[in-house]
Amino acid sequence: MKSAFLEPYYSGSHKYFADGFAKSFPEQIRLFTLQGRHWKWRMHGSAVTFAEMIEKSAEKFDTIIVSSLTDAALLKSLILPEMPQTRFVAYFHENQLAYPWSENDKEPCKTDMHYAFINFTSALVSDLALFNSEFNKESFFSALESFLRSFPDNRLTAKIDSVYKKSKVLYPGVNMIPKSPDKNNNCLKILWNHRWEYDKDPETFFKTLFRLKESEIPFKLVVLGEEKSTTPEIFKIAHEKLKDETVYFGYAENYEEYKKLVASCDIQPVTSKHEFFGISVLEAASAGVIPILPERLSYPEIFPLEKFGKLFYEEGKLFDVIKNFLENPDFSIRNEVSERASFFDWNNFKQKAEKLLG
Repeated sequence: MKSAFLEPYYSGSHKYFADGFAKSFPEQIRLFTLQGRHWKWRMHGSAVTFAEMIEKSAEKFDTIIVSSLTDAALLKSLILPEMPQTRFVAYFHENQLAYPWSENDKEPCKTDMHYAFINFTSALVSDLALFNSEFNKESFFSALESFLRSFPDNRLTAKIDSVYKKSKVLYPGVNMIPKSPDKNNNCLKILWNHRWEYDKDPETFFKTLFRLKESEIPFKLVVLGEEKSTTPEIFKIAHEKLKDETVYFGYAENYEEYKKLVASCDIQPVTSKHEFFGISVLEAASAGVIPILPERLSYPEIFPLEKFGKLFYEEGKLFDVIKNFLENPDFSIRNEVSERASFFDWNNFKQKAEKLLG
């Protein structure tokens, strides 16, 4: 089977998944990418660009896999005349029905439903729709009927069932990070290794650490990630206010350095407002870093509550949970956390993907 994987936003977790997918099927996958910027324009225009790229390649594909920021319906209309037997698969890293909007968005789309509709039609015309978690899939379908009913007539709700039946979950693979043999538990290290963006709620994260410092509770801090033009101001404030606690603050020089820094940490408090999967959390967990998680989004799915309930905090209780852990460290669950992360190892991904893709 010869397949094309089309990623219009080749950056961050989208790049991570596209590269890992292609590496898992080195003889079968041809990767086509566009730069990871201007996501709204990618949803409008990437289908045309990709159709041109495939035409220029002069290759025929049995399967075309498109990420959720491509208009699969438009792409299919352009490609199908030349490849009528090609199967189309849509892969949803996120869905626009459940994605939180930023108040700082220069082009706010709270009332513009077109992006969510592209997600719907992409799933509708594809032969298979894959979501990166059950949470992603169910959040899409739980909002879909009311979304379609918001239109004036011919509301298309009768199509929901057929789309749901061809929708499955394919978790991304995760790079495993070896555990560090020399943890220093005299002063525990707290980790941030998410994107520096509003939807990860850095305000809550850093303000909780400010309270810890004011309470004279000792800790060290590792902040990983890249500063961008849209980076929330709280990162600059935290860099100054927590300079005495900071071990590292910024983008790691290379992936080996990143792994070493992650593995040196002890706990990872998570404050995200949005998470459809959780690659950064699982990378850290694989190294034995204990996550402290909100009981929402994808986290109860990634770390099932019946086994990992002690990892979760109630809303408004993050400070108390971190304070208690720093004062009374308990690493008894570290091996179980690491073993759970290994379920998502890229080495296990190929078999799962083959089972779904056929």
